[in-house]
Amino acid sequence: MTESAVIDLRGSKVHVQRFGRGEPLLFLHGLQGMSENEPGLLELSERYEIIAPDHPGFGRSDVSDNVDDVKDLAIFYLDLLDALKLDAVHVVGQCLGGWIAMEMAIYASHRFKSLTLVNSAGLRLKGVPRGDMFVCSEGELLKLLFAGEGAKAWLETWRSSPDREDIYERNRAAAAKFSWSPRLCNPKLDRWLHRVKVPTHVVWSEGNQVIPLAYGEALRDMIPGASLSKVGNAAHLVNLDQPKAFAREISQFVGRTAS
Repeated sequence: MTESAVIDLRGSKVHVQRFGRGEPLLFLHGLQGMSENEPGLLELSERYEIIAPDHPGFGRSDVSDNVDDVKDLAIFYLDLLDALKLDAVHVVGQCLGGWIAMEMAIYASHRFKSLTLVNSAGLRLKGVPRGDMFVCSEGELLKLLFAGEGAKAWLETWRSSPDREDIYERNRAAAAKFSWSPRLCNPKLDRWLHRVKVPTHVVWSEGNQVIPLAYGEALRDMIPGASLSKVGNAAHLVNLDQPKAFAREISQFVGRTAS
């Protein structure tokens, strides 16, 4: 059963979903936000209590006057951990969420039990181009996001009601705010990844054209002790494209850190 709560953080209301049972796992979503159907998270919820907030300006969360960029988002989520009375937690970040999680860990690795980065944004690699989700047609966008058959159903879900359409547009505006300039990265992030002192696993789609596999390999090499696994037959939204593989890779890694 999913529980929804609204938490006030210094005057900004954050919408948080909680479901499942087990150790708490904080999921930080990507640029597309949280859809009504999240099969990868449902798979994970069989072993963990999923805590899934909408980032400020996304979904049903307020825009926060205190949050202008991804570094602000990182500090904002450290405040959320305080509000939820979570001293340390497993964190999974997808795309934008992975970037946020890395910025959090640079400042406060002690707040993490483990870190899983899924097709994560944040890094810039010279000579390795990325797909552009903002300057492309709708059809091209769906090909960037999905390798499987879920693209049409995903888009129809967002168009199922005026409320969902409004949230879809809010997500697009918030995504542009946090990732437009510089595009999908912190140019200085690589300087500080040595400070990520938490068990870290990188999960990457072999068919990711938005952020190619070379970025996952670079994160594995830059974060001390990090490991990498690849998921086939998946594009950028691996949590929707291959939900069982997504959940399996995360569960196996988190399980190893707890053993």
